[in-house]
Amino acid sequence: FCLKVCGPERGWQRGAPTFLAMSNPRQGVALAAAVAICCCAASLAAPSVAADPSCAGGGTAAAFSGLPEQGSGRRCAVRERVAKLPPILMQFKDAIHKSNRSRAVHATRSTFSRWCGIAVNREQGNEYNSEDLAAAAGIVGAEKLWHYNWRMTSGVHVDNVQFVPMIKEPGNTLGTHTSDLPVAFEDGRGGVVKGWNEPDDAGQAGRDINLRSNPEAFAQAWTSDMLAAKAKGYTEFIGPAMAHDTCWLDYFLKACETTAGCKELVTYLAFHRYRLDCSAYEASPENAGWRDDLSYLLTYYRLMQKYNSRGFNIKGLVFDELGCLTPSYTFSDEEEQLQYMKQWYKLTLVKVKMGDADMINAIKSTPWIMPKGPDAHSGRSYSLGMCTAQDGGADAGEDAVRAIQSLVTVAWFSISPGQNHLFSGSAGQGISTLGQAYFDACKDVAGGGSLPDVPVPAPAESPSPSQDDDDGDDPLVVKLVARVTGKVLFASSGANGGQGLGMGSPEEHAEDSFWRLIRVAAGRYRIISRYSDRVLYAASGSNWGEGMGAGDPSSEVGANGEWNFVAQGGSHLYRIVNALNDRCLYSARAGDWGAGSPASWVGDDGVWSVEVQSSSATPAPATPAPATLAPAPTPQDDGDDDVLDGKRVQLVNAASQRTLYAKVGRNWGWGFGAAAEATTVNGDEGVWRLKLVTGGKYRIINEATDRALYAPSGSNWNKGVGAGSPQSKVGGDGDWRIIPQSGHHRYRLVNGENGRCLYAALGGDGANQLGAGSPETYIGADGIWEFVFVH
Repeated sequence: FCLKVCGPERGWQRGAPTFLAMSNPRQGVALAAAVAICCCAASLAAPSVAADPSCAGGGTAAAFSGLPEQGSGRRCAVRERVAKLPPILMQFKDAIHKSNRSRAVHATRSTFSRWCGIAVNREQGNEYNSEDLAAAAGIVGAEKLWHYNWRMTSGVHVDNVQFVPMIKEPGNTLGTHTSDLPVAFEDGRGGVVKGWNEPDDAGQAGRDINLRSNPEAFAQAWTSDMLAAKAKGYTEFIGPAMAHDTCWLDYFLKACETTAGCKELVTYLAFHRYRLDCSAYEASPENAGWRDDLSYLLTYYRLMQKYNSRGFNIKGLVFDELGCLTPSYTFSDEEEQLQYMKQWYKLTLVKVKMGDADMINAIKSTPWIMPKGPDAHSGRSYSLGMCTAQDGGADAGEDAVRAIQSLVTVAWFSISPGQNHLFSGSAGQGISTLGQAYFDACKDVAGGGSLPDVPVPAPAESPSPSQDDDDGDDPLVVKLVARVTGKVLFASSGANGGQGLGMGSPEEHAEDSFWRLIRVAAGRYRIISRYSDRVLYAASGSNWGEGMGAGDPSSEVGANGEWNFVAQGGSHLYRIVNALNDRCLYSARAGDWGAGSPASWVGDDGVWSVEVQSSSATPAPATPAPATLAPAPTPQDDGDDDVLDGKRVQLVNAASQRTLYAKVGRNWGWGFGAAAEATTVNGDEGVWRLKLVTGGKYRIINEATDRALYAPSGSNWNKGVGAGSPQSKVGGDGDWRIIPQSGHHRYRLVNGENGRCLYAALGGDGANQLGAGSPETYIGADGIWEFVFVH
């Protein structure tokens, strides 16, 4: 067809490449019409484009399709003689342009999605080359592999294997200024850039003693370097890669928090790990080295959680150097490296990433997982060597699992002078035994690990008309607020499908932005407008801004109206992902909104604050039931002696439906939590006795364990909350005020000594997202507890 319409030269040589660049099957463009557009446009416009010397390679396809020009990073202009197409072809052309603009925008949503990394260079006789990289790509797949060499450029290239450049220290890489960083998306590079290499180590960037000893002074330098990278087209920024000093990173991020533009320029936290004990290393709770590694990862995970709750958008952890050393700090032999690779990388990291239940449970039950501190916000100034082990709390094991789940990539360290550990060390000799083990282990892991996938705990099913329901609402009523834009999702009445559905300001949509969450299966929900009774859906076969709607009647909305809530760092923050087609709901800064697939392509504009408005269903008692339900008294104010003293209650969070418990055989912070599923609470471990003490305050004592609830002064939020025995060891921080709230049998539990208010956030389980916060006014609906009275 091209040959007939455009002639042999223009029809094939110019028309076909343009067609290949433009065709988009998602839009359903007819093949013949698309070819006609491309051929005609190419034959008419190409001579002008080719004559423009500023347009690299002629730029025909880019000029016509509206895609960025590959060579120059800008759009090439068609300056003369662009003839008009027939109206029907102009419609197709406009449709393709719209699609390509959308595709160009959403391509920037992709995250660093390659699990298998290599830290390797070509210096000092290592003889690493493209043949070696191709051999690795042949095992794992080029699309899952990336490499870096502590430099801005690389002479090693394999198609579809990504090279990640580095700005090695403030302002430069081995004397090459940051301004000379090559542009992104060329010559094997993607949109990811690595930041400073080991600013906490005297042998690397930290050889500058000012940088090593004063991290807070360098947040502006980081911002300048990453802004220079952003100007070159990079979209994701791997933070300073730490050698060992997690406190350095904490203090650096603290300064970044208050430096204009800095928070947006830390996309991942990066760190390195070398061990001296690889020969004796085992993936076992009894092995101190294994516990030490878990503690190390836990520290970075909690830093990510902390700073995401303070306005950052850190997407995950990058483990981009690891290996084994001898006591004299030379590299260990292959046998020791294989031991560490097997026990730590394959049996621990890979197994958790693959969802191995035995390894996950082993980590959760491992004691003495201890993150490093102190916290940079504790008031102490940074000093070299200040980092020491801290109490990890009852949820240390669970958070260590989440730390591994939040890893987006791992890169094994492959070089030492004259040796290349993953390859045989001489061109053409291929993969080493260590390399074969590494690439075999990493190839099955899906790339781009996300923040921990923790499903929202299930609210009770929608109550039937016969159930007691104080205000007629369904169990969980929420507003869905986009974290990036602050807009709320709404569905107007009197409309259907894609009409009357959108994003708007909370003030303009005070009524039609309420949604009910109705569980349809484990971890899966329908999102139903309380105002219009319309069910939110995202149609399969469509993507991004297309195929979004809210349908009524709900019976006509199928499985594309079911959604998973995936918890993110920070309280009440989630991704909302369609359970049928993996489309992730987003609200972009540019004003567009929709649901994009794959979900990993959706960036920070896919994070939502789920603001709980009410939860009216009365939860069932724990199973097996410890006692029969008793008539529920309603105190008139806190400290009503006749009403509450001596009563036995289950404490069920009104927002998250989590049940508070204290396990037998544990004490203080251990075995204390709030279960997402009441059926997992054993008998009286979920029953608490209220004992009046003085001044209208109560002790809240677990029936099964005699442990008293406490929240110490000097700590806040999820730090230091627990239940201790004997009661005589619990001081004034175990006295609580019980303050009635609106609704049936609902109360706030506020510590009588320090004003900390007990909460259990939506999306948590066990000790995760359970705490006591001060000031009390900062605690929302998840600080309200429903008392289920028992005999």
